[in-house]
Order: sequence, then C-alpha cells, then structure tokens
Amino acid sequence: MKSLKNRKISISKPKFSDNKKSFYITTLGCPKNTADSRSMRESLIREGFFPADNPENSNFHLINSCTFIKGATKETIETILEAGEIKKKEKDQKLVVVGCFAERYPDEIKKEIPEVDYVFGTGQYDKAGLLLKEKFSKDLKVFTRFEDELFIRESESDAQTPHAFIKISDGCNRGCSFCIIPKLRGSFREVSLFEILEDCKKMLNKGAIELCLVSQDSVFYGKNTEILMDTIQKITDLDKLKLLRLLYLYPDKKTEKLLDLVIQNEKIAPYFESPIQHVSDKILKSMNRTGSYSFYKNLFLKARQKSGLEIRTSIILGFPGETTEDVDLVLKFIEEVKPEKLALFSFSPEEDTPAYNLPRNISGKEVSHRVNLVRDFHLEILKKIHQERIGKIFDAIVSEKEDENFLVRRFQDAPEIDEIVFVDKKDLKLGQIGKVRIDSFSEYDMEGTWIQ
Repeated sequence: MKSLKNRKISISKPKFSDNKKSFYITTLGCPKNTADSRSMRESLIREGFFPADNPENSNFHLINSCTFIKGATKETIETILEAGEIKKKEKDQKLVVVGCFAERYPDEIKKEIPEVDYVFGTGQYDKAGLLLKEKFSKDLKVFTRFEDELFIRESESDAQTPHAFIKISDGCNRGCSFCIIPKLRGSFREVSLFEILEDCKKMLNKGAIELCLVSQDSVFYGKNTEILMDTIQKITDLDKLKLLRLLYLYPDKKTEKLLDLVIQNEKIAPYFESPIQHVSDKILKSMNRTGSYSFYKNLFLKARQKSGLEIRTSIILGFPGETTEDVDLVLKFIEEVKPEKLALFSFSPEEDTPAYNLPRNISGKEVSHRVNLVRDFHLEILKKIHQERIGKIFDAIVSEKEDENFLVRRFQDAPEIDEIVFVDKKDLKLGQIGKVRIDSFSEYDMEGTWIQ
C-alpha cells in the first residue's frame, strides 16, 4: 500500500449526538460486495441504526472496500480520502472501512488514514450493527433496537431495483496464481440451501423479480454438480421469480455439465458468464488454471445452444511470460467465439500471490498496447453484433429510471455490469417485463422502443 504520509489533512474530533444513529454504505467493487452491503444494512437496521440518503447526512459512513487489483485499491483509497473530507464537515460522523481492503491493510489504514474511526474485514458483514454498538458504546448511550414493524418498513427500500444479488458461497479453493481473493476471503465456504432459499424468498417478497447468484466460484457449490443443479432448480421453482442469472461460473467440467440445465430451464437467463482469463495453454498453466483453447471454445459453443444466449468472459493481458504469439491466440479465440461481452484487465502483480514473484518481461506500455489492441479488435466484432440487433425484438426488464428516461435491460444483459437500452417512454414501471426493439447503438449501449 502506497504511503499517504505526505498528505496534509486537518483532523476534527467528532462529538456524537445520542439521538443520531443514521448510516450510509458506499459499496465498491463487484456484485458480491453489493450482496455483502445488503447483509450489513440489515444488521445495522436490526440493531437500531437507520439509513441516510447520502454520506453527508449520516452519522456512520461505512465504505465496503475492494482491493482485487491495483486499480481497485487506488479507487478504494481515493474513496476513503474523499469520505475523510466529508467527515471534516460533518463533525459528529464516524468513518468505518470494511471488507477486502480492510482485511488486507488494517494496520496501514489505522496508521496512514487517521480519519478512519474503525476497521473490520471480511466475514463479519452480518454482525456490522453489533460491532458498531460495541465499538462506539460510549457514544451510543441511549440505544434501543427497532421494533420489527419499523425494521420491515426500513428494510423495504432494499427492493428499489427489480434485481437482487444472492450470495451462495464465499472464499475460493482454486489457487489461481495471480489472485489475492483466498488471502482476503479464505477457503471456500458455502451457504446452506435453506439460507439461500430464505434469502431468495425475502428479496422476491420485497419486489425483486430477477435474482443473480454470486460467489467467488459458483460451480464449486456443493462440491458436486448435481447438488448445484438441484439448488438452482429449487430456486427457479419459486413462484415470484421471473429470471435467474448465474454469475461467476469457473470454466471447467462442472460448468460444462451445468450448461445442460441452463439450456433447458426457461427461467434461467440466456446469459453465460465464465471468466477464462487467457487461452494460451502455457499462460493458463502459469496462472494455475484448468482448461485450454479447445475446451473453452467447445464450452462456449455448447452455451450457444440456448436460444438467444450471449456470452461474457474476461481476459488478463500482460501476464509474465506472455508473448505476442499468445496475444495472437487471444485474438483468434475472440474472432472464432465472438463473445458479446468482454472484460479486459492488465496483469496486476499482487503481493502474497505466487505470480508476484514471476519475472516480468513486459513493460507497462506494452501491456497497455496489448489491452488496447484486443479491445479495439473486440469492438469491431461488437459493432457487427450491434448491427445485427437493429430491428430485432428482445425480452426485457425495466431496470431503472434516469431523469425522464427509463433504462431497460434485455434478458441478455446483467444488472450493474452490462449494456443498457435507453427508452423514451413515460409510463413504464420499474420491474416491468415486456419487449424492446433495438433502434440504434453507441459503442456499448443501445437505444430502443418499448413495444409491449
């Protein structure tokens, strides 16, 4: 973690008012953190705290952090520093940093960012309310738990969006050489089927109609594909569920077997998200990942058997030992498979990972060149995909509202991750399901007409 000693910051000593117990959660990182923030929110409300509309109006500002790669770490630090500036103006505010960054750098945060009042790491999200009450017991002298009716009313705002992320496990056993997650989240731990179904029912009862299953490694659930498939089937049997989206499917034999259910079950979104990270056998071996060029290609081609399905994957470029021939393989793979959604990352050497000590043979400038080369190549393919969408009609969901326009998602697009369709129609409702015709597109997003 880069030292922050040269910063000039004046520190104000907050004076806490007994009758103020509001909180605001800033969530960074991936949808898994979104699910963790929901768990924190419920814990805080249960213990008598109540949500604020923004950080400025909160007595407790909690930052759910991310440190997966250097870019995420930088964003987390910047967000904490910005929150520190807000705290200077709000004199009775406490600043709390939680999650992966807090797990990785607790001592550095306490030393380098004294505006932070409290730090706790991963695995304690559902205890956030109790932790804050214990830590700030002197400030919270008069404090009672909310009545159940008030808890229910306050927690209903969880359903402001028609989707919800449902966490089915935490941690990972894969041991990818570049990944810091096992150090931060620990080994794989699954959520019980009972808890998963209860969480699903709770969010459906609050108004969500689309559920997205998230974890570090979804296909490892149950350590048996049959158990995972049975779990998914039980979720899709829930009456109020309209759409189930499976995320974070590690590309291996379990995923290949799972695809049979994805293809057959109409409630499962026509969407296949599987991060391959590379296609060169040599690089995959160095990354300590299973799979190969031919396996990944066949896996994605099998996924295409579901009508209208679109593919999302990710690739890391600039991994130690990567050659221009390896990049050519990536380009060839993209041309053959034509994934509609592609996330590209520059290799980020993270301390405490095996890949950190590998000889680095590629300059930062060259890594950026490779990322841009692959991105531009994919954008040309995406342009053709967009052109083929013009005039076509897709099943869609009204996802959110921005000013006077509604933002619509095709079933092929995941919430908070993928493309959106801008629709100029005033009488839509959030969560409404219907049809959208694609009329035009920009680089990624689209414009369309709601026709049903």
